[in-house]
Amino acid sequence: MSHFYVDPKNIQNNLFVMDKQQLHYIVTVRRFTVNDEINLFDGLGNIFKGKITEISNNQLKGIILNKTVFTKPSIEVYLYCAIAKGERIEWLIEKAAEIGITKFIPLITKRSVITSFSQNKYERYNKISLSASCQCGRADIMKIEQPVLFEKALKTNIDKNSLSILAWESEDTKTIDDIYANNKNIKKINIFIGPEGGFEPAEIEIAKANNLLTVTLGKNILRIETAALTASVLVLNKWN
Repeated sequence: MSHFYVDPKNIQNNLFVMDKQQLHYIVTVRRFTVNDEINLFDGLGNIFKGKITEISNNQLKGIILNKTVFTKPSIEVYLYCAIAKGERIEWLIEKAAEIGITKFIPLITKRSVITSFSQNKYERYNKISLSASCQCGRADIMKIEQPVLFEKALKTNIDKNSLSILAWESEDTKTIDDIYANNKNIKKINIFIGPEGGFEPAEIEIAKANNLLTVTLGKNILRIETAALTASVLVLNKWN
């Protein structure tokens, strides 16, 4: 069942307030009214059952009936992914959030076609992630970072205690199953997905020098968003 985001600062003393931006959808589209119970979350891992007590032109108010602390997944998955074109990145962000990716980091590689996006797009991508949490029942929100250079990500962003996997079309044998067999107790996994043209040979060498493990996702050449979602599902299925 869908639930609705409430900014943590708008939950105080067992009372909650929702602003005008959400009012139309909740009241007009979903047809909630006074005395209805409503499911809420604060994006920090807390889920609430609330009851609507007041609806005005500008806001909705209610009381908190109970609170549940969401049990976090056993692993965190960070998706470092080259930026797909147009609506494809929006689709990927939505699906990555739905399946439980912890953080989405746009990746800039040598063959990347898109190497940046505007502040407006960044805000839109965050809204898509938030909307996905509302739809799928997450109590947290998948974080989205600004684009980062591949080499910089390897040197500064990766936790030394994490496991890093790179999907590579020239890897013939090693699969995510093989990686899992020797790393069952890992709690954080980084997945690296390259652009349509793939990673350059020099980038693969740098990746291996930084302990990234190359894996195959099958014989077919996949689009960015297909490869990203496939790898993510396989990782979540094994470790989670």
